[in-house]
Amino acid sequence: MENRDILIWLNSLYLSDKFFDELIDGKDDLNYIFRCSAEDLSEVKFANKKNIEKLKRGMDKGYLNSVIDGINRYCDDVITIYDENYPEELLIIDNSPKVIYTKGKKLDMQSPTIGIVGARKCTDYGNWACKKLVGELTDLGITIISGLAAGIDGIAHKTALSKNGYSIGVLGNGLDIVYPRSNQRLYEEMFVDGTVITEYPIGTAAANWNFPRRNRIISGLSLGIVVIEAKEKSGSLITASYAAEQGKEIFSLPGNINSIYSVGTNRLIRDGAIPLLDIEDILINVSKLKDYVIKSEESDIVELEGIEKDVYELYNRGYNSVDKIISETNFELSEISAALTMLELKGII
Repeated sequence: MENRDILIWLNSLYLSDKFFDELIDGKDDLNYIFRCSAEDLSEVKFANKKNIEKLKRGMDKGYLNSVIDGINRYCDDVITIYDENYPEELLIIDNSPKVIYTKGKKLDMQSPTIGIVGARKCTDYGNWACKKLVGELTDLGITIISGLAAGIDGIAHKTALSKNGYSIGVLGNGLDIVYPRSNQRLYEEMFVDGTVITEYPIGTAAANWNFPRRNRIISGLSLGIVVIEAKEKSGSLITASYAAEQGKEIFSLPGNINSIYSVGTNRLIRDGAIPLLDIEDILINVSKLKDYVIKSEESDIVELEGIEKDVYELYNRGYNSVDKIISETNFELSEISAALTMLELKGII
């Protein structure tokens, strides 16, 4: 078997992280594992009876076939740390996921990314703020990353897809399980127009302890994390904590101090998170986003031609009304009005 296939098999066994690492670190050929006796395996650092039993049971041919069948049925792609298309963003975080199961479009990390997290039971204010922010980010071509949970997560994904944007959903369960069930339709839409990923093998239930762990992937893939409403002990704060450890910017939506859904976000601001008042707060503070937006605007301008280009150049020099532009050109009023309208539609002015 190839190393990547053995890695996928090992990942399906739910071994402890440290034992898993010891089995593969510095090994050129992982086939050695199949030649090991229980006694040999017991000498591996962090080995215990439970891990060894999992390995031995997993060597059953029927089990191997069930792993393959599950992947073929529910996954569109499986990416391992041995593959060239493994996201560089995840290679540099602590405890990088060794295997990523995906469904939907090919995982695309070419555009800049922002992670959106927040309360599962959000207020109308949180709903409005999430839709506004994600809509504006998506219009700029920024990829939206979230956790496909109820509340803010779902709103973020839905808004991105409704604007024909790209979104990545990171699960705390296997790809064969929809959680929560109320997001069934959203899952189906993400499988077509977005990408759903998880480090958990097929059949993994949505256990509470899986979600804090998956949050490191959300923050790891994102240039910055936005928290839109969070209770005092919200899981979103765990994502923010991972982001801080990874050196990412954290943005927090200020809220009413009387609202239980703003306790977490307000405390983040008190502790140093950037208050999120509008999209400019993100664009200014994430250097890669700033550079991306500037390049996008320059690209749009380069593509201008004819009257649109002339009108834009005058507008950029301070001739910001039809009358002022007429005074400097031989264009008709209708031509200038049409050019200005097109420039606005393209988002250039």
